[in-house]
Amino acid sequence: MSKNKIRKILLIVSVIIAASVIYCYRFKAANQKIKNPRILNYKLGETVKMNDDILLSYTMKGYSIKVKKTDVLNYKEYLKKYRLKDKYTEVPDKVYDVKVEIENYNADKGTGINLAEFYIQKSSVIAGIDVNLLGEVNKNLKGQTAIALRKNSKIQINIPFDLYKYSFNDSTWKNIKNYDMKFVVTLYPTKKVVDLR
Repeated sequence: MSKNKIRKILLIVSVIIAASVIYCYRFKAANQKIKNPRILNYKLGETVKMNDDILLSYTMKGYSIKVKKTDVLNYKEYLKKYRLKDKYTEVPDKVYDVKVEIENYNADKGTGINLAEFYIQKSSVIAGIDVNLLGEVNKNLKGQTAIALRKNSKIQINIPFDLYKYSFNDSTWKNIKNYDMKFVVTLYPTKKVVDLR
């Protein structure tokens, strides 16, 4: 191999290493400026005001949510509870049924809530909304997941979260009704969660 080729290879490797070092430095510097969110825990039945906090995409300022009731049912029991037909091919093993009351106590016109952004979690497990079942049990939503309420009005919604056996170890799955899941209301700058047990 000629000296020129070796010099070109060394130059390319040096540039790649320098670029990597600069990237890592900028990445670390940017992440040091971001604060971890403060976490507020609420109990079942407590009203949680969203304020300036966001969940995934935008603020829900002027809205509040109250988790009123929860239940964990296997899929067939859930269908029976709400008198639904089994018409889907991909179904969860169980459903975490969460009844909430959402209120617009002072939201600006055009501000609303995207129900599909809500989820429940516990350490390494996250369960999202079953959008199909959400529409089935809440006919008043007419298939919509994004809602806006008139000022000083409320709505009660049953939110179904999918639970799959493969996400849990066997002992947890057997006692899933006692598993301490949390309903995530907002993420940043304050993470607000409701303890579901």
